[in-house]
Amino acid sequence: MAHNETVFMGSSQEIFEKYHIDEEVGFALPKPLEELPPPYDEWISIAKNLPELIEKNELRERVDQVLTKNIAVPYCELSEKLGLPPILVYADCVLANWKKKDPNGPMTYENMDVLFWFPGGDCCKGFFLVSLLVEIAAASAIKVIPDLFKAVKNEDQSALQKALRYIASSLQQAYKEFEKIHEHVDPNTFYNVLRIYLSGWKNSSKLPKGLKYEGFWDTPRKYAGGSAAQSSIFQCFDVLLGIQQQSGEESAARFLQEMRKYMPPAHRKFLLSLESGPSVREFVLSKGDTELQADYNECVKAMVSLRNYHLQIVTKYIVIPSCQQENKGTGGTDVMTFLKSVRDTTKKFLPRDN
Repeated sequence: MAHNETVFMGSSQEIFEKYHIDEEVGFALPKPLEELPPPYDEWISIAKNLPELIEKNELRERVDQVLTKNIAVPYCELSEKLGLPPILVYADCVLANWKKKDPNGPMTYENMDVLFWFPGGDCCKGFFLVSLLVEIAAASAIKVIPDLFKAVKNEDQSALQKALRYIASSLQQAYKEFEKIHEHVDPNTFYNVLRIYLSGWKNSSKLPKGLKYEGFWDTPRKYAGGSAAQSSIFQCFDVLLGIQQQSGEESAARFLQEMRKYMPPAHRKFLLSLESGPSVREFVLSKGDTELQADYNECVKAMVSLRNYHLQIVTKYIVIPSCQQENKGTGGTDVMTFLKSVRDTTKKFLPRDN
């Protein structure tokens, strides 16, 4: 990889400011807005009452009252300004959909809530907040990225080991947060209620040609639904650790690249900038140091563990409830095939005896 010293040889604060990353919550918005000024306050009113409006079959009526022409035009215009596709993405329902109940309290599930709900009650809250807590735990390691790259540049093995250990610890904490999903998300409610609203119209049997955004585009458009693959944090660690989807995993590689289009623009730029940094993996392998290799391996093992666990969760929450009728992820791909491919590729970056 080529070096990009202007980005990575500065402070972690420079990374946070340049790429819209928060030191405490990572890629999540630090304080998502709960209200908007008129005339957009009606949008918030609808969003806050989505479950009730859907259950009473009143959503279409309310939307028509607020947007007399068509919701597509303002929605698409706003999406273009944000640099995001006009569909519910991971950044919408996870990164920007939370608050602390007590602003001065801890960043714990008990002290957090979502701003906007879909039908599904506590299952909806649980799915979004557990996803957020996993995100925040892993993102705590972003601040050591400058140390990581400086250590490679200066061939400072001690500093590199310290940074790698911090990354491994953060990923292990993310795993612990992930385990909370069983406490807060019911499989049947997730699959039969909540998941419907996260599905997109790409590879959709119900919208095979996609969705037409009348008044903005002449032809239907296909977009993937909200998916954990749209999270920047794990692609971030893939890049840092040199984990690449290559030959034999082309479908997974293409899908992950496509999912970057669903990330906030600053986060996409962050991933691109990481790719221009020095190769941590090549440095570790070139040194042949057992302890350094072990610390690097712990990071890769943590990624494998998270991806193994993700497979278990998908089996419980999607495959089993689906009764094998449909095995598509909300991102529009065969979810088990995709996740196994990504997991297996990650494993390849461990030595054979691991």
